[in-house]
Amino acid sequence: MKAKEILQMLDDCAEDFNFPVLDNYNFDLAQCRLSVFRDIDKWLIVFEIVGVNKNQDICNDLYVYSNATQQRGIIISLDDIVSLANEEWWYDDEDNFIVNPFHLELLVNGESLMLSPKAEEYIQLGIKTEPFTPTKLIRYLSSKYKEKFWLGIPDLLNEIDINIKPTLFYQTEEWGHPDEEKPSENIFFQSLAKAIELNDVSVIRSYKSNIHWSNWTWSDFENQEED
Repeated sequence: MKAKEILQMLDDCAEDFNFPVLDNYNFDLAQCRLSVFRDIDKWLIVFEIVGVNKNQDICNDLYVYSNATQQRGIIISLDDIVSLANEEWWYDDEDNFIVNPFHLELLVNGESLMLSPKAEEYIQLGIKTEPFTPTKLIRYLSSKYKEKFWLGIPDLLNEIDINIKPTLFYQTEEWGHPDEEKPSENIFFQSLAKAIELNDVSVIRSYKSNIHWSNWTWSDFENQEED
C-alpha cells in the first residue's frame, strides 16, 4: 500500500463527486468522524457524516475508501437515527416542523431522550430557534450527545462489504478537511496516506481542524431559501 495510490483513489472519487463535501447543497452538516483500519496490506478509510439530507431526514452517511472493497464513496445513509418518542411524523399537514425546541421527547437510535433546553443554550451554540428545523435540532443534539450518533466499530464494519477483519489504526473527529483543493493537495490527507503506508500514526499532521459545522453553513438549506 503506497501513499500515492491511496491519494489517487481519493482524488478519483472526489473528481466523481463521491468524496465528502462538508458544504454540500444536499446535506446540512452536524458532525463527522474519520476512522482508518489496516490489515497487513489492506487499508480502509471510513467517514461518518451526520446531519440532514435534502429530504429533511436526520442521517449518518457512510463514505468508504479501500483497496479491500468494491465499494468506494458513499455506501449507505442511515436515516432512522432520530424520531419523535410518540412515533408521529414531525411535520404537520402543511409541512411545518412541529418539534418544540424547548421541549424535546425523542428516540435517538432507539434510546429515549427527554430534554428541556433553554434559549441561552441555543444562543451560545449560534443556533436561532425561529424557525426551528431538523438541521438546528441535530446540531443542538450533537453539541450534547455526539457519541450517540456514531456507530460502534463492529456495527461500522458490518455496514461495509469486506471479507477481512481489519484493526482500527486511527480515529479522529478533528482534521483539516479539503475545501476546494484535491485530497492529494491537503496536508492532513497527505500525512494520513503516508501514515497508512508506514504503519505509523505519528506522522499524521491534523493541521488546523475545520470540520465543525459552523465552518460550512453558507450552503445550508435555510440559506438557500434566503437566496
